Order: sequence, then C-alpha cells, then structure tokens
Amino acid sequence: MTGKIIDAREQFLSKAILDSVENFINRDPKYHPYYLLLEEEGEEFIELRLRCEDQSDIVLDKAPIHIIEERLANGTCVVSING
Repeated sequence: MTGKIIDAREQFLSKAILDSVENFINRDPKYHPYYLLLEEEGEEFIELRLRCEDQSDIVLDKAPIHIIEERLANGTCVVSING
C-alpha cells in the first residue's frame, strides 16, 4: 500500500474533518487536504495531510490502520486534529 493516495471522503467518517480543514483555509486552491496510506516497518498507516502550493505537505494526523478500524468499530472520530 506504500505511497498510494486515496480520496477518503466517501470511505471514512472523517469527511467532516476534511471539510473543516477546507473551510478553515477558505477553500484556497493553494492548499489541498487529503489522506495518504503508507507502510512503515511492515505496519500500515493513514495520514491526514495538507498539500501546500509549493508541493510541501503538512501532516495533521497519523494513525495505524488497526487504530482507524477500532475507531470505526467504536463509532469514535477517525482522526483528530490537535492544536
């Protein structure tokens, strides 16, 4: 799954978080929030990222896939933005 970018809006309950990030940045086309699935040392992770105009990324949240699955099963928020 390394390096595959997905649009998670239809697949995860955290669509509201992506929408909130987009509203926070006033839907500025210089920024694009998205999810990235990646693998590190044999474990799969999902990251909520913000892509900037200069093509740099800011990681807003990161969690192992099994944590995401537990959050979905428990009905809790899939990702959280700390700040």
